[in-house]
Amino acid sequence: MDKVSVENAFLDVSDYARPAARWLARRLAPTPVTPIHLTLAYTVVGCAAGILFALHRWLPFAGGLLLLKSLLDAADGSLARARRHPSRVGRFLDSVCDFVVMAAVFGGIAFSAWSQTGQTFYWGLAAAALLCATLQGSVYSYYYVRYREETRGDQTSRVGESAPEGYTWDHPTLLRCLYALYRLIYGWQDALMIRIDHWAAPAGGVRLRPAFLTTVSVLGLGTQLAVIALCAVIGQPTWALWLFNTVFNFYWLALIAVRCLSGRLAPTHNSGAC
Repeated sequence: MDKVSVENAFLDVSDYARPAARWLARRLAPTPVTPIHLTLAYTVVGCAAGILFALHRWLPFAGGLLLLKSLLDAADGSLARARRHPSRVGRFLDSVCDFVVMAAVFGGIAFSAWSQTGQTFYWGLAAAALLCATLQGSVYSYYYVRYREETRGDQTSRVGESAPEGYTWDHPTLLRCLYALYRLIYGWQDALMIRIDHWAAPAGGVRLRPAFLTTVSVLGLGTQLAVIALCAVIGQPTWALWLFNTVFNFYWLALIAVRCLSGRLAPTHNSGAC
């Protein structure tokens, strides 16, 4: 039920819900519940959190809903792997629904701040935070998918996602629609990450290592939701907007710099990469 083998496993900071997700997937495996049911369920849960943020009510509960979203999000893939029935429809639906949840949460925070202060500035801050958080998540996804390819792990996701190829059981029309939505939301980010990483570590550079994946996992969606949940618990959800616009941007740029430096120091690497 894991995306990489035991010998290639790393500490994934954003995947804190995985143990509970494995437990849930084992319980659901013999039932009619499908991974797509779980994906749709976490979308409802995440949007409900966004509504609570907009109302500025029960903020700790809203934060708890985001953690529940992380659990259900981890469980849908675990359930598919437990049944040995991966789905490209599920893969693209998962990414699109992740964006819907984040848009609902950031929109809810912006609406609450605007309604309390009358400052339209918060709408721009939230839009920038959504853009930055999505890009930061794409940094994590890019390296995680690359790592799975290198270690022959789960292949449901692919670097660049250049074609809507699916399994024989994937509905072709639904697959094409979800792929089009995925490309609209994430296509430019995938292309950007490919170019950035090719610049930082051209062919022949250092391979991805578990330690690097652990540092990158700080940018994962699970971590992002945990940060928003923490800000909600302390009654300051707008702090999350600032964090994604500042601290997390500096963090992922620093990771790229480290990867570039590692490539320069590698004995087999062309030292002119940077």
